[in-house]
Amino acid sequence: MAVHRFVCDKCGFVIEDTTAKGIHLCKNGHGGMRWDCRGVYIRGNYTRPVHSDALAVPEHQRKEHEAMFPNIRLDEQCRPIFSNYTDHEAYLKKCNIIKQPQKIRPKGKRIAEIKSAKATVK
Repeated sequence: MAVHRFVCDKCGFVIEDTTAKGIHLCKNGHGGMRWDCRGVYIRGNYTRPVHSDALAVPEHQRKEHEAMFPNIRLDEQCRPIFSNYTDHEAYLKKCNIIKQPQKIRPKGKRIAEIKSAKATVK
């Protein structure tokens, strides 16, 4: 489900809400709050289980993994299977793994403008 974030510009108070409907008011009495479009994120939207190649464990550590994380199953290739966001984040935190934000690829530079053949012929 999508979680929307609303911020009060005067005091910095934040509300996170699953619906973007209605007017959100600051608890400190500063009036309406603005929608922070950078604060929209998806939580718990795992429509299919996620098999993580990056977090696969060696076969000899399978029993240790099952003892540490009884609610996280491993597939035949020893990849953990996550069915929701909360379990995935808790797993990363317990393993001391910090997710880095994805890098946005820079757009290419425009080096020339191509004009149509009709425009250049007289």
